[in-house]
Amino acid sequence: MKLSTAAQMREMDRKAIQTGIPDIVLMENASIKSFYKIIENYGDVEGSLVVSFVGAGNNGGDALAISRHLYNNGANVFVYMLVDESKLNPSPKTNFEIIKNMGIQHKFVFSEDDFNEDLIKECDIIIDGIFGTGLSRHVEGRFKRAIELINKSDAFVVSVDIPSGIRADTGEVMGMAVEADLTPTFALAKPGHFLYPGRSYAGDVAVVDISTPKYVIDEFDSDFIALDDGEIELFFRDETAHKGNFGHLAIIGGSLGKSGAVIMASKAALRCGVGLVSAVIPDSINTAFESSVLEAMSYPFQSINGHFSKGSIEEVVDFVSNKDALCLGMGLGIFDDAKELVKGLLTVNKPMIIDADGLNCLAFFKDELKGRKAPTVLTPHPKEFARLLGMDTKDVVKNRLELVRQFAKDFNVILVLKMADTLIATPNGKIYINTTGNVGLATGGSGDVLSGMIGAFLSQGYDPVQAAINGVYLHGLAADIAIENGLTYESLQPIDVIGHINEAIRHILE
Repeated sequence: MKLSTAAQMREMDRKAIQTGIPDIVLMENASIKSFYKIIENYGDVEGSLVVSFVGAGNNGGDALAISRHLYNNGANVFVYMLVDESKLNPSPKTNFEIIKNMGIQHKFVFSEDDFNEDLIKECDIIIDGIFGTGLSRHVEGRFKRAIELINKSDAFVVSVDIPSGIRADTGEVMGMAVEADLTPTFALAKPGHFLYPGRSYAGDVAVVDISTPKYVIDEFDSDFIALDDGEIELFFRDETAHKGNFGHLAIIGGSLGKSGAVIMASKAALRCGVGLVSAVIPDSINTAFESSVLEAMSYPFQSINGHFSKGSIEEVVDFVSNKDALCLGMGLGIFDDAKELVKGLLTVNKPMIIDADGLNCLAFFKDELKGRKAPTVLTPHPKEFARLLGMDTKDVVKNRLELVRQFAKDFNVILVLKMADTLIATPNGKIYINTTGNVGLATGGSGDVLSGMIGAFLSQGYDPVQAAINGVYLHGLAADIAIENGLTYESLQPIDVIGHINEAIRHILE
């Protein structure tokens, strides 16, 4: 699903107006489509008490027009005008004149004490049209008080385009934000609908058509894409195919005490259709691996103190050089020998995914990524990404959009930043935001499963960006299905995610 930033949306509106569609028509379309969404989600509004909050921008005009439709359908409507009439743009001013002429009750608010708290507390529906996608400053004064009162109410809250207080391009809360139940948004959704914390405030996001010409949307090349079912591609399997048609994945990692990382990655890869899996592991964990994964092959190499030894590096590199893809790092450890192994494997001209300790080792010589010719996928969580950047984790989280985009460009990698709103950044500047998954994934081993899944798609010959998209989305979807099937967030384990990959793939195929 393509997303638009605030600036891009303004440009699309400008092009729509240039085609001859007046701004007031776009506003009317936005309001009537939003009204239909309210009916669809709330039900019959006749007799309901509606309180609308109107700011200066066009979304304030949308809120006024929605209020009119609700009033015409039997609702009792009261409008709070948070700005003086003289500050309204032409189209919102037209809609304000209409509600005045219709006799809809309204009140201008100039201080924090101008609200009737009992009225807001007792209302059934709230229309939030305070701020739109252009918000760039912290919320203060009467606007902040309005949001506080909205959030205290038990009403069904509808935010026009984006919850007031959320920055549309980043999902940042600008001091305080409306907690919406429904957010009708126009032409295209915005990054702030899917990026946390904004994602927690938006409720059900409904993209509605306001007559923006189709060619304007089609021509628009978005920098942000929210992943949905339509972004997933799965190859058709010819009935005459054999295991050699589906790739051979080498999974390199593990150490004494961390055999589970390679076991889970291997099991996850096998669930995603790879033809062959070879686990390249230190001999200290071979028995544990072979007793746990019957379908994969293991290739144990000399170990020292339970982890790969320096003497095995040349042999490991030679062994994996003819595989279709490499999955490197889970359970590897951060020893000098492990660092030398990672450095050696970077020279292998095959698609590669690097995770976990592979990334922690890579942090010591990340510039060597620039010399790789084959596609490289990195899957750090924020702390691992912070190590790669030499920054504090909190700064990585705060500035993650700019950082992932720049790192992917600078090092020519596909970067998967694993968070509640996992991001996939590509060398050409695009960012994909995942929409599947849940808090049950916040447990050790989830990343190993994800790496195995992405590795499976890489080895089968998928485009590297598509391999990352497939792995991330299906990983989260499998976790969501596991919860739907009765597991709790607290009980969800990586092995449960692996067990539901089949249902996630079936969902896409069907």
